[in-house]
Amino acid sequence: MNLIPERAAGDGTAAAGAAGLLAGPIHGSENGRATRIAVVGLPNSGKSQLCNSLTGSYELVSNYPLTTVEIKRHHITVEGGRWEVADTPGLHGLFIQSEEELVVRENLFAERPDILVQCVDAQRFKESLLLTADLLGMSVPLVLVIVGVDAAGGMRFDAAKLGVLLGVPVVCSPAPGKGIAELVRVLRSPVQAQPPLRYGGALETAIETVRGLLPEGFPCRRQSAVLLLENDPTFLDYLAATRGVEARKILEAEVEKIRAGLAGRFPLMVSARKSRWVDDLTDMVAARGKPAARGAAAARGAAAARGIRFSETFARLCRHPVYGLPILAFFLGIIYLMVVYVAGALSLALTLAVTDPVVREVSRLVPAGFWRDLLVGPHGLLTLGLFNSLTTVLPILSVFFMVFGLLEDIGYLPNLAILTRRVSEKIGITGNAVIPLVLGFGCKTMATMTARHLPRREKIIVISMIAFAIPCSAQMGLSIAILGAHGIRYFVVAFAFLGVAELAAGLLMNRFMKQEAHSQYIQELPPIRAPRVAAVAKKTGYRLLWFLREAIPIFLVAALAMFVIDKVGLLALLKQALAPFMTRILGLPVDMVDALLLTLARSEAAAGYVLKMSREGTLNGAQSVVAVILLTTFAQCFANIAAIFKELGARVAIIIVVSIYLLSFLYTGAVHEVIVLAQGVLG
Repeated sequence: MNLIPERAAGDGTAAAGAAGLLAGPIHGSENGRATRIAVVGLPNSGKSQLCNSLTGSYELVSNYPLTTVEIKRHHITVEGGRWEVADTPGLHGLFIQSEEELVVRENLFAERPDILVQCVDAQRFKESLLLTADLLGMSVPLVLVIVGVDAAGGMRFDAAKLGVLLGVPVVCSPAPGKGIAELVRVLRSPVQAQPPLRYGGALETAIETVRGLLPEGFPCRRQSAVLLLENDPTFLDYLAATRGVEARKILEAEVEKIRAGLAGRFPLMVSARKSRWVDDLTDMVAARGKPAARGAAAARGAAAARGIRFSETFARLCRHPVYGLPILAFFLGIIYLMVVYVAGALSLALTLAVTDPVVREVSRLVPAGFWRDLLVGPHGLLTLGLFNSLTTVLPILSVFFMVFGLLEDIGYLPNLAILTRRVSEKIGITGNAVIPLVLGFGCKTMATMTARHLPRREKIIVISMIAFAIPCSAQMGLSIAILGAHGIRYFVVAFAFLGVAELAAGLLMNRFMKQEAHSQYIQELPPIRAPRVAAVAKKTGYRLLWFLREAIPIFLVAALAMFVIDKVGLLALLKQALAPFMTRILGLPVDMVDALLLTLARSEAAAGYVLKMSREGTLNGAQSVVAVILLTTFAQCFANIAAIFKELGARVAIIIVVSIYLLSFLYTGAVHEVIVLAQGVLG
């Protein structure tokens, strides 16, 4: 008896196509279609790293959850066969806990990948197997890749036995990049769908009854029946969207009768059955090294145990409300010293070795006038465009990206999120809203997208705060360089003002926005580990490559635009009009108008221009503080603005962006007045 009508076009074809693929090699796709491979696993389980190694592409890899917030697809050719490899956000199970998980499940159900590759985190082996239990119920070929074995604290895994017990291919990847050749060999071989986990007795009867209510073309009928019996509200919404509201009501009523026959205990009974299955399986395939082991093996085991104890102790200290603050200050001090002295010296060396000789030679060869100004004038293609990006901005970003990458790789950022949670609760952003704010110091666009799983009210507050006074990694690195030219006290003052701006914005929004029930705070904490130098270097290199690829053309176009505006006299008119506001209200030289115009192209171009002004003595320490606050709050990355529109809709996004521009000028003017007053009091 089918209670749900056939309404979704193409369901039967998709199911038939998937069924045909189960019988043969997955690399032989029919009709020339690429084989669809979905890489799934727990958050922060190495999915992006595995995709990078498998496809030869590169996506950012970090030691914290939510690095991947959207499904990313890569197309490769393997011995004539075309593969589409999808890197997915983290997934705990098919019973949904977050927006990212909902995206993954809907994709798995709608597109029906030809094969699933699950990253099984050796350090969270049991939790990974709970996800495996759900994936086995999808009737899709499954391959397990056990990752992070070397960091599993002496645990050993019998991959061959696990494969026999589950009936799935199992590959070991003890370290990043290892085991990829074996994985490719497995993926090119015939892979069969495995039988699902059986729950037995009344549970199995209930599942099969609900399964019979679903039409033949419905995707993953058995697992869908389990989700319906577990009363997953997001799956009921999916059902209404694909089959209609009336069909949902009919099926919901029938499922409720079956659930009532089990006294509403179906979810608890299924959970208990899965837990027993995971425990039994773990006992059979996983074991710790023997305590009596001698020699090198014993030494390695003891060293691993000491490393784990140190990791856990240091992580606790990072989160501690007292000890966490000096640790944060230590890391900020390292960043400051590296940017001011190491990056500053590198930038100066490049300027002396490249910029100055080229400018002198061009000035000697090209007569004064239009062409010399176009190349090496104040708004020249070489001076403001190419050399501003290569010899001023690039050295600072290189050092900052490297240090920030180290903090990402050791797993410090999630612990910092816990440390700052107490403050965030005061401004109405409890729960999982903390991590997007911390991620904003890396990339505002990614942080904005990460906030999509939050309740509406928290999402608006968090996205507004990310856009307003949190500097992204590029802005922060350049701001530190600007302030560092005058001493560390200016760095402290400027970022204290930015902190006040963030807290004030959060408090005001929390005060005037309608209250909602707070979300439950769930933060996964990755292990603190020693940084992997090669991985950090690779990540830094790719970030710089992306910067150069995107920024150099924009720097050149911005320089050309500024040159044209200057030559036609528009820049002079703008400076004349804005001079009273810029000099009297903000206390800045009128040339800051140039920087504000450059922010419309790219914030790094503006920051590089301000850094040049600071080094030339055009800005003193107090003015540098005001300039950094103005640039941080005023400069809006186009990519982040697009993300705001995508996540909040046009009306709310326009209100946020326009409000930030207005508040930027008002707050910067207030900061200038406070600094003037303080200087007067202190003499």
